Amino acid sequence: MTGGLSVAIPCRADEPDLGATLESLFTACQHPRLPQQFMREVVVCLNGLKRGESCAPLAAARDFAVRHGMSVKEAWPEQEDKSAKSEPHAGICTSQVSTNLPHPSFIVVLTERRGKPPAWNTLWQWTKEETVLFCDADVRLAEDAVYSLHDKFQQEPHLRLVAAREVPVLQHEGTFWSRMGALPYRFDFGNAGGRLYMMRKSAMSGAMPEDLLLEDAWLTVAVGRRHVAKDLRARVFFLPPATWRDCFAERVRTEGGKLQIRRVHGELLTEGPIAQYHWRQFLRDIAMHEYPLVACSLGVRLLARLWAWVSLKRKDFYALYRPFSSTKGWTPTNR
Repeated sequence: MTGGLSVAIPCRADEPDLGATLESLFTACQHPRLPQQFMREVVVCLNGLKRGESCAPLAAARDFAVRHGMSVKEAWPEQEDKSAKSEPHAGICTSQVSTNLPHPSFIVVLTERRGKPPAWNTLWQWTKEETVLFCDADVRLAEDAVYSLHDKFQQEPHLRLVAAREVPVLQHEGTFWSRMGALPYRFDFGNAGGRLYMMRKSAMSGAMPEDLLLEDAWLTVAVGRRHVAKDLRARVFFLPPATWRDCFAERVRTEGGKLQIRRVHGELLTEGPIAQYHWRQFLRDIAMHEYPLVACSLGVRLLARLWAWVSLKRKDFYALYRPFSSTKGWTPTNR
């Protein structure tokens, strides 16, 4: 893999700690075994913000640029006329903070539209390097995560998307629900995790459907299972839902997303299912005291599938989408 890297971050306007994610990314992109100036640009799509308003993520992005001697550019593409829209970097409102370093450039694309798929499409349009690192705005990266993904691409050039291993962080030993939700992440089911992945620009020719519930599952089959891999060396840390309400809502969205792909994008499943479940290994590696968590997880999954199936008789797919609380109070212990 040659060329540079674009870092792309979809971020909600209510994200409380984008700055820490940016710092974690910046550190990982400075790994000594990566090419010099590998990270050429950072593009943040800040969605759900009205023009004229400010928010914590926007302030965090500006502060990050100041600390690292970057120039930050802010753009409202929805406010530009059609001629500006036809050229992605036209009509940018620039706030120069420093120009000490030629790379990386830093762009914040602001939009009133909500949702991760529209933000993904905006990032796909604005990033210009041949390789893009997509990262959620509420995670932390291991210092060698970016290098590991890059190395995987180097070793297996047929790959088009390499995802990191998602590692749940349990706050203060975790709640019952967070411990239950963390169990599956100990195993590799072969599907791409959506919190951190490196992707070739040539992997996709079109946009992502903007009503998707499971973007990572759709990408797994849209890019093609033969061209997708997970690198277990590359770790990205996240907080799982800690309450019954968030846990169940996440499961409903997951089950609804699976139904959506089967019903609307079924042709993408010709190469096989989204995930492969190795139940024998799963049951063998679960400790005896964790079996109540497994039983409860299966019960929640069945209930969520029924809930999603009934709901979709009265609503469209994206009505099942609901964002969850984010990274307030990060204390990375008990991974």
